Amino acid sequence: MLEMALDSMNIAEKGFDSVWDARMFSFIWKYVQDGISLIEYKTQEKGIKLRVIIEATKDNIDHITLLKGFIVRLLDDIKGNFGIFDNRAYMVFIFNKGTEVSYQTLWSNSKVLVDKQQELFNILWEVATPLALRRKELEQEEKPHYQKILTDYKEILNEIDLIIKQSRKELLIFSSMKILHIILYRNNFLENLVSLLRRGVMIRILTDNVDEYVLSQVAALDNTYRNSSIQYGYTNKLGSTNEMVIVNDGKLVAQIKYDEGNNLEATVSNEEHTVLVQEILFEKYWNEVKSLEVVNSN
Repeated sequence: MLEMALDSMNIAEKGFDSVWDARMFSFIWKYVQDGISLIEYKTQEKGIKLRVIIEATKDNIDHITLLKGFIVRLLDDIKGNFGIFDNRAYMVFIFNKGTEVSYQTLWSNSKVLVDKQQELFNILWEVATPLALRRKELEQEEKPHYQKILTDYKEILNEIDLIIKQSRKELLIFSSMKILHIILYRNNFLENLVSLLRRGVMIRILTDNVDEYVLSQVAALDNTYRNSSIQYGYTNKLGSTNEMVIVNDGKLVAQIKYDEGNNLEATVSNEEHTVLVQEILFEKYWNEVKSLEVVNSN
């Protein structure tokens, strides 16, 4: 089976795409270390792209980070494994129930089968999480009272990017227009929202005043991704706010505001009570805004 995998690598001209559940990765790491080294060498020698989606756990994340030459993304709850090279051949390792070693493999160059599996891989690749992000998530999960304060401008912007990218189910943003403008005009902010919409994440943005540019961008995203869940609320009747609050998946909250010297400062926390309070406040303001919209429409 290893020889078959290496033969596939030898004739690959463009790249090799693979999906490994936790059992497959454990099997490879425990029994096929030499094979990984050879594949890494062949990849570097031939200059081909090696993409892999792995089911990450707290037990295997450190081993995953040791992979070299692989472009790694991570996804939860993967069942099974398969590999495709050059979009022209397909390979899967078969495990019997309760075993940690595979004794069979299926190899096929059926175009119908290969095309279906390549399409599946492409979908999974879009929703999978880059390795650096998932590692950060696991580190935060291990610290139930994680908190840090950032004062460096670039670090704050990078942290906002990470929090947005980590969202899997819901992203809440409640912000002053002043701070939102700082974030919005960074090119990757809207790109990150697009990535979330593709993955089916619900996004709600609430600001302390109306902004036509923000309104047009949200409308454009909503029109482009018609099955998406992005909403924008605004009002100046709730009073202005001088901070931005971001909550992702009810797990992590970032509060960005200006300090006494008029410099941005951010506090990031996964403390359960802090996250819950910000979620409640967001829902309170969001419901008030929606109530005002109903009154105005009548």
